Amino acid sequence: MIFSPQLSGGRPPLPMKNKKNSHDEVRKPRPEPSLFRWFFGHVFSLLRRHGGAVAMWLTIGWCAHEASKAIIAFAGKSSVADLSMKLLANLSVVWELSLTLSGISVTLYLRERKLHRDTRERLTARVTELELRIDPKRSSSQLTPRGQTRKGDE
Repeated sequence: MIFSPQLSGGRPPLPMKNKKNSHDEVRKPRPEPSLFRWFFGHVFSLLRRHGGAVAMWLTIGWCAHEASKAIIAFAGKSSVADLSMKLLANLSVVWELSLTLSGISVTLYLRERKLHRDTRERLTARVTELELRIDPKRSSSQLTPRGQTRKGDE
């Protein structure tokens, strides 16, 4: 065996032990699952993998179906619903887009803030331990594990 310090990072290779590899052993073949078990195993695997998307599209489809039933019920009739539809049709596209983007940006901000606080809480114990290892006399900042100010300091 040729020793190359460039390839091994400067360390000599470790000696190989004579171990039996687990793939060298002859294994007994597993019995095939029944058709019923195989079929439903695959069905539930697909549901677990794609269930969220399926539920979302089923909900959107159901909402569209209900909206079409409501529109069909009011077809050709003049009512308060007709008046409200005319008011909604007069809203400008810019106003609708600004409201939509504002709502999306606020939602994304709140979600990001929550994720940031969760991460801070998850890492707090390790950082505190490492800081105390370096300086055991270190005093605490009295922040909560989520990085927020204590209730008495507000």
